[in-house]
Amino acid sequence: MKIGWRKFIKGQFSKASKFHSVGIEIGVDDFHVSTLQKIKGKLNWVKQDSLPIENWQTALKTYVEDNNLANTQCNIAFSISKYQLLQLDRPAVEDAEVIQALQWTVKEQLFSDEELVIDYFDPPTAAASTLKNLNVVAVSKRDIIEVRDGVLKAGLALNIIGVEELATCNLVIPSDDAIITLKQEEGGQLILNIVKRNELYFSRRLHGYENLASFSPEELKMGVVDNLSLEIQRSMDYFESQLRQAPVKKIYISLDTTHQDALAEFIKDVIFVQVEKFIPNVTKKPDMPITPSSLASLGAAIDNASLLA
Repeated sequence: MKIGWRKFIKGQFSKASKFHSVGIEIGVDDFHVSTLQKIKGKLNWVKQDSLPIENWQTALKTYVEDNNLANTQCNIAFSISKYQLLQLDRPAVEDAEVIQALQWTVKEQLFSDEELVIDYFDPPTAAASTLKNLNVVAVSKRDIIEVRDGVLKAGLALNIIGVEELATCNLVIPSDDAIITLKQEEGGQLILNIVKRNELYFSRRLHGYENLASFSPEELKMGVVDNLSLEIQRSMDYFESQLRQAPVKKIYISLDTTHQDALAEFIKDVIFVQVEKFIPNVTKKPDMPITPSSLASLGAAIDNASLLA
């Protein structure tokens, strides 16, 4: 859905920023900010911060001022807790009428009286012949307006409003081989994405792993690894059999546990696919930590495709 403020906004920010872009992930308890800067023609990840969501608009304005970010292009990614992602049949209408046709279906599925902003993204072209459903995103209109106003008042140039699943697709090296990204922020659900050529082919949210951080390596082996590996295997089977795609070659993980290396080895031993730490495909400062909470905002900063705006 194209929201008509973009052309107006860009005209208001005539003074160039020394930074390339800012990505912001909007969550329930915190918001995360990633900043990219072009150095010698190459994008560099130069800043990463997290701030409490309470009074976030004021906090963002102060952050922008303190870090000289005014007029920088800004891309937003809502965290998975802030929207619903549904797989729905494509309505038999013209492209321009799809969103309107989806409105009632979404409301019926969500049992919600809240005013929603709805948009969708198609399956990748390579899977379109076997995957007829649309990926439909529903976000509170109140949240959209709050984000728009907060970003503009902070002095940033709002460019894109998108979602976490798509933002993280920007972080992997483009490849004809399919990979899985398995990501979890602190105490949250796991997101399993299957990505090929930076396009999202398949996505699932895995419940029941919110306490992953509390388990020791020994406890992980007492059922957790087997259950998680089964979920991964089922997703790979669906990708191969239903989407008729070549097998997944590698799994990248960024999870809420201090035992990530051990967990990677455990999973590899069960499903016989290489498992590695999720390292974003971007140049960064040597001392820049890579954490699960930084990935969606970083992917948003890299993003140049539109979903909700």
